[in-house]
Amino acid sequence: MTDPRFLQEGFHNKLFHAVEEAGELSVELGDFVAAAMKTMRWGLNSVNPLLPKEEQETNVDWLRRTLPGVRREIGDMLTTLQRMEEDLTKL
Repeated sequence: MTDPRFLQEGFHNKLFHAVEEAGELSVELGDFVAAAMKTMRWGLNSVNPLLPKEEQETNVDWLRRTLPGVRREIGDMLTTLQRMEEDLTKL
């Protein structure tokens, strides 16, 4: 999330910020979807055997690792949409 001290006013700027946040949310959701699909295909305890042993993690750990980022970006997106909606009601 952008530091609140640097948020710009005006609908155009708020719309731009919403698009930026949507992109960040998409990245986090992409990681979650990849982890979820691998888990569905191979199970919770599977690891990627092509990775070096020290880089391997189970699918359940991968899923757990993705959740805080998804939650954070959803929160940022909701906050940004609320700011933008305030201007939409004035148009």
